[in-house]
Amino acid sequence: MYLLAFRNELTSKDYNNEVLWLSNSAFVSEKTKATGSWLQPMAEQLASSIDMVNVTDGMVEKPVSSNFNNIKQWIIPAKSSNYGQEASVETCSVVKGIIEQEKPDLVHIWGTEKFWASIYRKGYIDVPTILDIQGLLAPYTEYYYGGLSIKEIFKSIHLKEILMPTRTLFHKKEVFRKRGMSETANIKSFKHISYQSQWVKNYISFVNPSATLYPTKIMLRKAFVESQKWAFHNVGDSPVVFSTCSAAVTYKGMHIVIKAIALLKSKYPKIKLKLAGNINVGNKLLDGYSVFLNKLIKKYGLQENVIYLGSLDENQIIAHLQEANVCVIPSFVETYCLAFAESMIVGTPTIASFAGATPELAENGKEALFYNSVDYYTCAAYVDKVLQDKRLAEKLSENGRARRMKENDIDIVVKTQLDIYNEVLSNEYSQSNL
Repeated sequence: MYLLAFRNELTSKDYNNEVLWLSNSAFVSEKTKATGSWLQPMAEQLASSIDMVNVTDGMVEKPVSSNFNNIKQWIIPAKSSNYGQEASVETCSVVKGIIEQEKPDLVHIWGTEKFWASIYRKGYIDVPTILDIQGLLAPYTEYYYGGLSIKEIFKSIHLKEILMPTRTLFHKKEVFRKRGMSETANIKSFKHISYQSQWVKNYISFVNPSATLYPTKIMLRKAFVESQKWAFHNVGDSPVVFSTCSAAVTYKGMHIVIKAIALLKSKYPKIKLKLAGNINVGNKLLDGYSVFLNKLIKKYGLQENVIYLGSLDENQIIAHLQEANVCVIPSFVETYCLAFAESMIVGTPTIASFAGATPELAENGKEALFYNSVDYYTCAAYVDKVLQDKRLAEKLSENGRARRMKENDIDIVVKTQLDIYNEVLSNEYSQSNL
């Protein structure tokens, strides 16, 4: 019984040793391809020390509960407004009812990308609550176009965008901005917030200076931690570059890595860029940015060089990382960057852009190589350098993997999270007795 180890001293309150999560991820048995899949292994580890309840939304007509690996899970029909940022009164009431039934000591809200945080702001949660920052909408807005020029943005507009202007990048950025306004209001309402990087801490410190902030750690999926380490293999005439993004969005910078590959093709005619993520080139009704990427590939004659892999599960990602000669993370902004950490722990030499928190994950020149986000020339030069310099590639591989093994150690991650829960409850109890 870990939660509130000091509870014997707090005789006036009865603790249940239970934490309830509000998250974007349902825990499932099969290997998931969903973003946020790292939450499930963390919950499973925590469940050996405390009672865990996970609440998420899904395609159900009424709330349903089940048990998953010693974790109770609720799936609710979610109704929201304001682009999914604000929970409806019905959703708020359902969550309030589940909390009253489960009687957790603490509620942990994962992320601000959806409506969960608004439930707390609206007063439907009356137990100690902590908000964990994952992605951030408001500051991401500043990087939304991913360095694209106005001319390039207009090139992303095709027939579908003309017929439906709401699909243009201009409109999507405006929607992103409005969602960020709701996000900011939600963040300002919390007393306890955890962060995964100094970059996030810097932002939150200005948005909500009165909040108590807690540094937390990311648990990498077990398959990555236990995977066979990347090994150097000869480049030959067909080097493989791997990159991944959760969705076809401009600020993930896929156009930058494509431009870098175009520069490298003269030296490596058979070079392969393997892109993982939700970019569907076979569908003619693509969003404008995907169309732009396809046009870019055609412009540079890369049809045989760029391979779209689609959404991958953890074992597929590992296999591609092990096969690749180098991994490139071209994002324009990141609050942490799970893909970067996963590449490092597999041992694949990684090149990343200076983007929000990414420089916090590795030391430049020792554990990874960094370039400025729009500078695809330097990105290409660094890829070439890693391909040609075995000593450098192996140094980045060894050092990168060692750092992630240390900083993302499972036991340390679990202890850190439990300590945070105890500290939040201790602070709440102390304030209630002032």
